[in-house]
Amino acid sequence: MKTRLKSLFPLVILLLSVLLSIPPAAAERPDAPPYGKRGPFAVGTRDLTITDGDYPLDVTIWYPALKEPGVVEEVTYRWLTLEGTGRAILNGEPDRSQAPYPLIVFSHGLSGLRYQLVAYTEHLASWGFVVMAADHPGSTFRDMLLSGPEGIVNSFANRPFEIVRQIDFAQYLNQDLLKGMIDTDTTGVTGHSFGGYTTLAVGGARLDLGTLAKTCEQTQNDRACLFANAAGDIAAKRGIDLPYDGIFPPTTDPRIKAIAPLAPLSQEIFGEPAGADIRLPMMLMVGSQDQSTPPEQNAYPIYESVSSTPKAMVVFENAGHYIFVDKCPPLLIQMGRFELCSDRVWDMDRAHDLINHFATAFFMYTLKGDQTALEALDPAEVKFTGVAYQASLKP
Repeated sequence: MKTRLKSLFPLVILLLSVLLSIPPAAAERPDAPPYGKRGPFAVGTRDLTITDGDYPLDVTIWYPALKEPGVVEEVTYRWLTLEGTGRAILNGEPDRSQAPYPLIVFSHGLSGLRYQLVAYTEHLASWGFVVMAADHPGSTFRDMLLSGPEGIVNSFANRPFEIVRQIDFAQYLNQDLLKGMIDTDTTGVTGHSFGGYTTLAVGGARLDLGTLAKTCEQTQNDRACLFANAAGDIAAKRGIDLPYDGIFPPTTDPRIKAIAPLAPLSQEIFGEPAGADIRLPMMLMVGSQDQSTPPEQNAYPIYESVSSTPKAMVVFENAGHYIFVDKCPPLLIQMGRFELCSDRVWDMDRAHDLINHFATAFFMYTLKGDQTALEALDPAEVKFTGVAYQASLKP
């Protein structure tokens, strides 16, 4: 498979350095908006492995937990030789007082891992959700060093089905380890960058070969060319013949009820006709100066093309691609890579409080029917400096 990766792999190498250590636990600012504040539940966490299927998936789960006397919400997350702290209780006793809780599945970006947005996943769990994230084989930074473009193509093909495998696994856990805790029929999906593509794909968007080929030909875009040239391989991995109109079948699941893509890789893959197949409630968030997934080619057109109601888009003015990731660990700053876990304009604590606020309110409304959360999403109530917001909230 011949691909042009002159710009893709320098970016990958830069992304690898982001994950040399996991940052310490974050706390919201005193001026955090209502849903940006920590929720009413203590958070438990567990690491597990899904062993069904052709290959295993390593997953982490965050869930409402009982906070027993003397127990501190502090956990060390480990991945190979990496480690960092979070605000959760390792193997905490589940809090079933308001169970079952909706499920939210998080999908990491290219060259990432399941701990990429710990402050985000823990925060959602604190508001009464069970949150699950897996390492996507082929697109973690370790896998990319070992398998390169072939691993990316495999991950591109498999990611939507890995989301469905996690929902199936949560259904199993609901009968076993987390008995009675999880409402898998009410599932949300969220993800960053390549995880944003994954989120849109399980939300109903369909791969458009015509758009991919056109983008490759006109722009020489490395990602579009990589996937366009590998279309046959992707189709084979999905067990389908290439459709005559160039649009793949959807890869969604009826248990998924809402999606929240963050800085998604989208329009160059799906195109307008295929994007219109998204009909689930959607909240899209992006930075206006994102150079990795430029919103003019990704977030903005996909927002216009989807058929979703309700739908909302949050644009952090002058923000870049990494506004969503956890804050810089000291080691990364010492290495001179501060720009990959910070933003040139935004204070990261403030940005994360707002990201958590919007996503939490969105999922509280769409997955729990919380009317107070709906009020927080009303454009008349969104008055944050530096945030451009639009929404169509009525079905």
